[in-house]
This record gives sequence, structure tokens and C-alpha cells, in this order.
Amino acid sequence: MIKNKKIWEDFEIELIKNEKIDYKKNFKIFNELYKLAKSLNKFKFAYLEDIEYDIKYALVINGETKNKVKKNGVRKKMEATKPLKNN
Repeated sequence: MIKNKKIWEDFEIELIKNEKIDYKKNFKIFNELYKLAKSLNKFKFAYLEDIEYDIKYALVINGETKNKVKKNGVRKKMEATKPLKNN
């Protein structure tokens, strides 16, 4: 049990100052945690499915004209993401 918080905080600060960073070890740990999270399906990229619609709406809201959009090369992307008509 820590009885003197100030001594503990000083110890932690000194430890951090004197400790060398091992980038390879840290990257290895990060990589393994990333692989584990992917295998457990903790990363869901479903939010990317509607990004084209978000771009289209942002262009409309910001008053982008068809000519500006065509020059920027976004027009083709917008046309490819038109919603399907429900019958």
C-alpha cells in the first residue's frame, strides 16, 4: 500500500526520465494487440460504407457546383454512389 503519494509520484517521474524507449519492443506489442483485436472482430469498418454519400451531401451543403465537382474529379465518384431505386 502506498502511504506517501508524493514519494511515489517522484519515483515514477524519475523512472520515466531514466528509462530508455524500446521502439521495437513497443511496436511488437502493438502489432500483437492489433492482430488480437482483428481476430476478435473488434475493428468494424462499416462506417466507411456510407462515406460516399457523406461526401455528396457535404458538396451539396457547401454549394459546390457541378463544374467545380467535375474539375476536382469527385463527380465520377458521386455518380457511382447514387442510391438504388426501390421498386
